[in-house]
Amino acid sequence: MHKMQRMLLAILACFYSATLIAQVDVDVKIIGLDKEREDHIRLLLSIEQQKDHALMSEGRMHRLHKKASLEISNALHPFGYYKAVIKKELVQPNLNHWIATYTIDSGPPLTVESFNFYISSEIRKDIEFQPLINNTPFNIGDVFNHIVYEEFKANLAKLASERGYFNAHFIEHRVEIDLNTNTARINLNFDGGVRYFFGNVLLEQNVLDAALLKRYIPFEKGTPYTLNQMIDLQRTLNDTDYFQSVEVSHDQPQLDSNELPVTVKLTARKPHRFSFGIGYGSNTGARAKFDWQMPRLNPSGHRFNTETNISQLGYNIAAHYRVPVFNPQTDQMIYSTGIAHEKTDSSESTIRNIGSSLNHSRGDWREAISLNYQQEDFIVADVKDKSSLLIPSINWSRTWGNNFIYSVDGLRFNITLRGANKSVVSDTNFTQLQGGIKAISSINLHNRFIARGRLGSTWTNEFDQLPSSVRFFAGGAQSVRGYAYQSLGPLNENDKVVGGKLLMIGSLEYEHSFSGLWGLAVFYDGGNAMDNFDEKLERGAGFGLRWKSPVGPVRIDFANAVTKEGNPWRIHINIGPDL
Repeated sequence: MHKMQRMLLAILACFYSATLIAQVDVDVKIIGLDKEREDHIRLLLSIEQQKDHALMSEGRMHRLHKKASLEISNALHPFGYYKAVIKKELVQPNLNHWIATYTIDSGPPLTVESFNFYISSEIRKDIEFQPLINNTPFNIGDVFNHIVYEEFKANLAKLASERGYFNAHFIEHRVEIDLNTNTARINLNFDGGVRYFFGNVLLEQNVLDAALLKRYIPFEKGTPYTLNQMIDLQRTLNDTDYFQSVEVSHDQPQLDSNELPVTVKLTARKPHRFSFGIGYGSNTGARAKFDWQMPRLNPSGHRFNTETNISQLGYNIAAHYRVPVFNPQTDQMIYSTGIAHEKTDSSESTIRNIGSSLNHSRGDWREAISLNYQQEDFIVADVKDKSSLLIPSINWSRTWGNNFIYSVDGLRFNITLRGANKSVVSDTNFTQLQGGIKAISSINLHNRFIARGRLGSTWTNEFDQLPSSVRFFAGGAQSVRGYAYQSLGPLNENDKVVGGKLLMIGSLEYEHSFSGLWGLAVFYDGGNAMDNFDEKLERGAGFGLRWKSPVGPVRIDFANAVTKEGNPWRIHINIGPDL
């Protein structure tokens, strides 16, 4: 027992001794270098890396300090400095605190005496290599930098692999260093070899018709291989929403062939998908949403979905049947039906509709050509009426920017033309044109300006017979803040809003972000629904709180109705993407 106690005491004594040894504190100072070289040296300097080690002792510190000169010298070689003069000092200003100082004279750098760069003719003809070929990293007389040299080689090899030159290699890559003259001679010879092309595409799936699926493939057999097109195929198939998983890979070429077979393995998504959400907006009040989707009804890629929205203003129930056409990535024919009911401060309406729409792309523009038949029961300013309209319409829209959820710089534009005629299943004649624009411009990372505007005009001789859904109203979170949703417009003899033939809305906002998630904004809005553009524009101004939530920006605005009697304040809440 006594022997065991002595052993335990010995172990504890050793542990205690080690704990005392670990109290040494070391500061490392490096003098004479720019930040890039200093940071690089600190990564490779043992005394810097181990200064906070739990078992740092005076003995270890002296050993690390002793070999620091060699480590610093070697760390400078990649930057082209081979004759550095290093002065080192180790002092103890107080108990258990040491300062290690290294004063460095880098000495003369290596300069490039010659740069012999050769590249095979096949790669030289490839336009994607031109930026690398035309911007070689060294000219005669430049300081030689090993890091830049290796990055250049890596970029050549990487781009060759991405462009289908799978046998590319360096016939020669040699740097001759002459320390007597402090010069470097570079010899670089890169051979791309044979370029490979896309071969047959093997589709391993039982989800869609092969003819439809092939329309998603962005390349044809015999075209040059690029990694970007493989990535495009993967992303495109993922975005279709037909598949639970997508695997795209290329196989090894057959003997004596430069064609790469491509294999696509696809697993179908579950046949039904449901989603439910709740929220609040100042225009709608409390609201709930329920969606039911059938991503794939048949091998032809047809889809079906229903959506139900319920809020304090009313409800909307709609069903859509979608058929891919033309380019299935962007184009579809949509057959829709639904019923919607909405009651605002100015009007109440119930709309039953059925229609179809062709949505497709024209270059960077989206075009939607629609034909919709609607029956509407409506009440405007205590006048109750019914309407039946067959409304053809066309819409063009385009969005510029990289991030539509939270945009630093971006622009959105849309314009819609629609109308109806009594001679074609309608009880009213009208033509309507409206368009909107929203622009976001950043000053810097934390400050941006947001401007938006909307114009609309209606041509009709029977305005009193138009349903409320075709009339213009203003006011609300996306219109003139400070006023209730759709509460602005021409008044009747009883001072009740009846809606207008024209619409004009403008807004300017400045937003400052305090952190990655929170910000403040100030804004000024103006506009109205009217019968003549020279009528009075209502104005609102205020400030708001911004939060970048996981589901998109949340905007809480405190707005003053500047031109309304009493200048009342109103809170507006809006959630949604910037563009």
